[in-house]
Amino acid sequence: MASKEQVQLNAPHAPKPRALEAFGILLPTIRLEIMKSRHDWDKHEPKMWSRATGISDHDLVGNIDLQQDLVEVRSGDVSYGTIIFGKLRVGTNDDEEGFVHIREMNAIEVTKV
Repeated sequence: MASKEQVQLNAPHAPKPRALEAFGILLPTIRLEIMKSRHDWDKHEPKMWSRATGISDHDLVGNIDLQQDLVEVRSGDVSYGTIIFGKLRVGTNDDEEGFVHIREMNAIEVTKV
């Protein structure tokens, strides 16, 4: 995995159309990975997803709207392609916002987002 010294990331910014497109392609996988993470952590350390207690999987990930919920992105070129980071808003059981952070490394060429 590349270190911060090896990757020149652009500054965090609101998603542009290409970022929305890239995350749109990944959205089914993102939903599955969030549910998998939640179920895995609930077995070993329930506090990790405690702010989502009482929220169904469908309510947690089924209503993700990238236009509204993908709040920040950044990317950079690496030797094997492009790495993309995203900050995605998810539901919580309190009045505060909750977020998951996504890292996608892909060998396909992607325009900077």
